[in-house]
Order: sequence, then C-alpha cells, then structure tokens
Amino acid sequence: MFDPNVIVAWVVFGGLGMIYVAYGKWKDLWQAKALGFALMFFPYVVTDVIWLWLIGGLLTFAIPFARD
Repeated sequence: MFDPNVIVAWVVFGGLGMIYVAYGKWKDLWQAKALGFALMFFPYVVTDVIWLWLIGGLLTFAIPFARD
C-alpha cells in the first residue's frame, strides 16, 4: 500500500486531475471535469502499481479525445 511508486502515482494523477478540473471549469467542459475527478479518485480503488500507472496514463491522454 505504501510503495513509493504508488505514492508518486497518487501525487502525479491527483495533481493532473486538479488541473483538468480547473481547465474544465474555465472552459465549461464537462468532459474535462469528469476526467479530472476520475484521475483524482481512481487511485483509491486500484491497488496494483502496473494498473495504477496504466489506467492513469490512459485517463491522462484521453483529454484531447473527450471534447465536443
């Protein structure tokens, strides 16, 4: 649970999630807000390091495709 890789992933994806939520509020894009909240909260349910980085990477790079 307290593996350094997990803690780094929590910080990285939580920070990116906050940026996406702020961007979504600024541009009024619900897709960016949803991806931001997903990035902030998915590490609480994913425990494996490989899956944590894989899902986080996919959510991070999904923002250009999640526009109207």
